[in-house]
Amino acid sequence: MKSGERLKLEVTEGMAAMAGEKAILKRQRGRIGRPSAEEAASLEERILSATWDLLLAKGAGELSVERIARAAAVSKKTIYTRFHDRSDLLMRLLQRKLELEEDGLHEDVHVDDFRAAFCSVGRRILTFLISSERQAIAAVLTELPDARHDAWTSTYAVGLRAIDALLAHPGAAIALAHTDLTTFRHAFLHCLIGRAENVLRAPETDHPTSKDWMKALAELFIRYGPA
Repeated sequence: MKSGERLKLEVTEGMAAMAGEKAILKRQRGRIGRPSAEEAASLEERILSATWDLLLAKGAGELSVERIARAAAVSKKTIYTRFHDRSDLLMRLLQRKLELEEDGLHEDVHVDDFRAAFCSVGRRILTFLISSERQAIAAVLTELPDARHDAWTSTYAVGLRAIDALLAHPGAAIALAHTDLTTFRHAFLHCLIGRAENVLRAPETDHPTSKDWMKALAELFIRYGPA
């Protein structure tokens, strides 16, 4: 893009951001004090949604606070009022996405057969780990060491909670009678993480299907009765 065209685009986007801010002020006119909790939550959601859309559309390299502000039609000051910095904004976005993803990880926990529940939960966690959405956030967090650690810890905790829900299955006590459950939780999740890393590292490789791989993993972990 030529410099003149870029400048014109930036001016247009800046005017759009100002218009968005003015619209908010107009709605608040006649009321004294800070925005209501509902208004503040709506504005925060708009910023997070704009950040997510920009991340998917443009990639990590274009994810500056200036661009986020223009995409959300707010000022940079508005963003910094609600988020400490870009790292904080990204972590809040990750937390929001993890919360949305986590509910789906538990859907098949209560099927009658424990082996089927094991495979279903495992496939859901694996899909979660290799999802393009999670990888999009991870691409940004690679440049933010502190946030990267927090993001990994949060992601790991989501996986453990899904496995804990699996362990509440009526058949878990018999199927895993030979296994220390604390060891099982982490061993199962580490197997899934390793599988996800292999798939992401070499997506074109002829890996066994996740269904076949999960059945093999079930054979490794599940014993009906003491060994």
